[in-house]
Amino acid sequence: MSLQRLEAALEFQEHYEERVAEAADFLRTKLGGRERERERKPEFGIVLGSGLGDLADSIRDAIVIPYEQIPHFPRTTVPGHEGKLLIGELEGVPVIGLKGRKHYYEVADEPFNTGILQAVFAVHVLADMGVKNYFATNAVGGLNASYNVGDIMIIRSHINLLPNPLLGRHHDFRRVNDNERGYRYQPMNGAYDVELRKMLREAGSSYEGHVHEGVYLALTGPTYETEAECVGFRDGLKADTVGMSVANEVIVAR
Repeated sequence: MSLQRLEAALEFQEHYEERVAEAADFLRTKLGGRERERERKPEFGIVLGSGLGDLADSIRDAIVIPYEQIPHFPRTTVPGHEGKLLIGELEGVPVIGLKGRKHYYEVADEPFNTGILQAVFAVHVLADMGVKNYFATNAVGGLNASYNVGDIMIIRSHINLLPNPLLGRHHDFRRVNDNERGYRYQPMNGAYDVELRKMLREAGSSYEGHVHEGVYLALTGPTYETEAECVGFRDGLKADTVGMSVANEVIVAR
């Protein structure tokens, strides 16, 4: 590995908090600055995974910003992840929509733990902006034999086999709810909000049999699983679905 690449990774690590703040400040200018931001501050950050990018068309009066225009924002390289941020309203609720995400497998060869930090960079930016709710979506593989292609699963809990994004230096990020420093030892019980899950179940009540609630297993990918792995994850770990993202983002969001 070249010395230049190592130096770039070290700089990314040392200035990570500053880079998050610069990206957040840039987006605040799109909201009219800190004073205007209070009036238009998004309530939800919604990341749209594979196959779900069309939902962005439902965000009204949207300010559309390509990721490459946002300072330090990781660019997407996977088909189906367009790489655009939208600020607008969804059903009358102010939101930030992330049309595409950075997956850990795209940057797993980066030195140190800079790869996993790139994968959660957007979540840190939303938190810096004071966004209180993080709504993660993705396309998954079904392990539960009662699920069918095209069904929806509300995540009740996850099993994370991705690198934990809180490894390494304890950053000085502030919690959205009380402005205190984020926990070093973050409890993960209750990470998937009970009330929001209830609302999702009610919203999908007319699609009985196609909306489920279960456990999501996060793996690095980018390979899909063998038959033996699927059986082991389903019968041994009791996972209902398997994917390559979400859990690392939820750890940071929590």
